[in-house]
Amino acid sequence: MFKTILAAVDGSDTGGRALKAAIDLAIKDKAKLYIVHVHLHGRPVEELERMAEIEHLVPELTGYEMPTAVRGTAMTRELLAHAAHEARVASELGDLVLRRARQQAKEAGVETVDTFSASGDYADGILDAIDETGADLVVMGRRGLGKIRQMLLGSVSNKVVQNAGCAVLLIQ
Repeated sequence: MFKTILAAVDGSDTGGRALKAAIDLAIKDKAKLYIVHVHLHGRPVEELERMAEIEHLVPELTGYEMPTAVRGTAMTRELLAHAAHEARVASELGDLVLRRARQQAKEAGVETVDTFSASGDYADGILDAIDETGADLVVMGRRGLGKIRQMLLGSVSNKVVQNAGCAVLLIQ
């Protein structure tokens, strides 16, 4: 029986299945549910917008036009504005993912739900959340990157499994 469950969500279908499993376990065990989202900082805005469209998260973000490419020397102000927009898009997407996840948990009947976000390395953010919440179970999706990319970059789920001080449930 688990007392504190941490669900790591990212807005993907796999993350949604992981959230559903965490909700079901939290209801069954009358456990406290924490939901964490690690922001997608460092990803190109086009990729964030594509994710927003595919996941039907924020359709209004698709109207943003990327700054025109600057020939020769880049203007610092334009680069800073682009970086600020990228961070804002990532933050808004993360906040929306968390709001929807919290609402889903509450509507399903989870009594105690808390959400929070982190930024930086995905696995480190989840591992920090485990420490902060005292979770005795982490539920997260496993996307399965492909063997070569996984060997080169590592896997978030593998890093969490290897370093978590609690049980980890991976959802495929």
